[in-house]
Amino acid sequence: METSVLMAIVAVFASGILIGLRFKAPALIALTALLLIGSFAWNDLGLPGYVTVAKFIILAFALACAYVIGLALAVHWKRNEG
Repeated sequence: METSVLMAIVAVFASGILIGLRFKAPALIALTALLLIGSFAWNDLGLPGYVTVAKFIILAFALACAYVIGLALAVHWKRNEG
């Protein structure tokens, strides 16, 4: 994979964990829609690293997995507090 794709996966993964720690499912839906809009905008602006459907699916999958991990961490920490 290209370096830009790996960096995008890392960035999406980190944001997914952070969103999972704080917000519930509607935030994941909104963030996935924002990812889709951002992909279209990236391609329309002609920036390097054209986002294909396969790359978008990889990013959306990484976002969903990271969200679940963040959600699990939030539940774990909440149970251990009280």
